[in-house]
Amino acid sequence: MSGRLGGYGVAIGGPYAFLPELARQAEGHGFDAVWVSETSQESIVQATVCLTATERIQVGTNITLAFPRSPTITAMQAWDLDELSGGRFIVGLGSQVKRIIEERFSSAFDQPAKRMAEYVQAMRTVWRIEQGEDVTFDGDLYRVLRPGLGGPGRAADRTMPRAYVAAVGPRMTAAAATHADGILGHPFTSLRYLTDGVLPRIDEALATAGRSRDDFTVAQGLILCIAEDREVARREAATQIAFYGTTPNYLPVFAAHGDEHLMDTFREVFVASGKDPEAMAAAVDDDVIDRYAVAGTPDEVRDRVAEFSAHLDHLILGGAWYRVPPQRMAENLWAILETFGRPTDG
Repeated sequence: MSGRLGGYGVAIGGPYAFLPELARQAEGHGFDAVWVSETSQESIVQATVCLTATERIQVGTNITLAFPRSPTITAMQAWDLDELSGGRFIVGLGSQVKRIIEERFSSAFDQPAKRMAEYVQAMRTVWRIEQGEDVTFDGDLYRVLRPGLGGPGRAADRTMPRAYVAAVGPRMTAAAATHADGILGHPFTSLRYLTDGVLPRIDEALATAGRSRDDFTVAQGLILCIAEDREVARREAATQIAFYGTTPNYLPVFAAHGDEHLMDTFREVFVASGKDPEAMAAAVDDDVIDRYAVAGTPDEVRDRVAEFSAHLDHLILGGAWYRVPPQRMAENLWAILETFGRPTDG
């Protein structure tokens, strides 16, 4: 399966005892894709569980950490899952941040945009060898100079798996637009940041690479909190915004609205309160919640989500997670499925 991914996706996760049923529920509610992350659980294992539990829905990783892995290993995993699922797998690659890659994963983080560009090229070289081409890749950071033990050309009739790249800044966006099948936008965003900054940057990068927009998927995350008690939803969204707002990577999102000062505010509260979620939520005004998240009752969120969706190929719906109790995370996921699903007949 190939081409541009559309519609709605939903972010899922949690204990493996429940993950297969969550994937089936998303499929039964008519979602176009489910997406698994790589924080406390490994992404490829989660994706495998979701793919074997479902029949039609697309399954993607948002994200699989690229730099701690050999691109050849990641390519082999994607190739195998693509075969296992009949083309339903999307490997979404991300760089993470320097501190985590170096201090948790003992891996290199230098030149992240160049490293990601070479990573995707190396993966594609592995896939092209599997299709029977006599090719190699000899980059500055990665190399694929020989086929596997089975030799090249074992699956000449296979299409390549899809690889998306998570990007925030212009260099990583250019790497995605030049080499990947799609881009994964971080859920900490705003409609203005997307329409005035991200989307024009993607179009420019695609044009520079000589690629058609029709062959590229823009998939974007969104902080979406839903509850019958709207204040519960808005408090969760506020805490998540304050948490993201302590990270310098996301300063351009604030800058799109002239909100750069919020980063200092949120950092001060984060430290002074000892990371207290109530204090963090109290530091976020209502208009700030509405700029950087969608939060409220089911009826309140529908039109706001549609505003985002109108500008994107694929919208990934996921809730807040910072200091949110597991029960509320489950309730929010179910509300997303019920509010935005298109139930199927099985």
